[in-house]
Amino acid sequence: MAAILDHVTVVTDDFATSRSVYEPVLAAIGLRPVVEYTDPEAESDDPGEVAAVGFGPPDGRPSVWLVAGLRPTSGAHLALAAADRAAVQDAHQAAIESGFRVVQPPREWEDAQLHYFGTQFADRAGNLLEVVYGREPALTS
Repeated sequence: MAAILDHVTVVTDDFATSRSVYEPVLAAIGLRPVVEYTDPEAESDDPGEVAAVGFGPPDGRPSVWLVAGLRPTSGAHLALAAADRAAVQDAHQAAIESGFRVVQPPREWEDAQLHYFGTQFADRAGNLLEVVYGREPALTS
């Protein structure tokens, strides 16, 4: 059996702010909070606060995790597939409204190796979130 990606994790040092940015964009492409965990150490300054949220389809397993931590993820590039072009547009609008910095507005990527419609945003730690529709499988030789 070939290995497949199970999930990705983005660590943030400002969980509440990051969640308020990621959640509406992920919702635009059908990923909802499906599991939440509180801080297991129950540190004195955040006892019982949610410290991790897993986003996935409403009836499925989480594939994107947002986790509180002292060392935030920086410079990651996460590309997620949308169901259609409208979902790419919806994600773009949600990104603008929630505080992501738009890196690339929705457009056609017509390079010989890409062939998709997509948009890219950056969070405050410099992680890129890309939402794409129509990506063709890579050609094998």
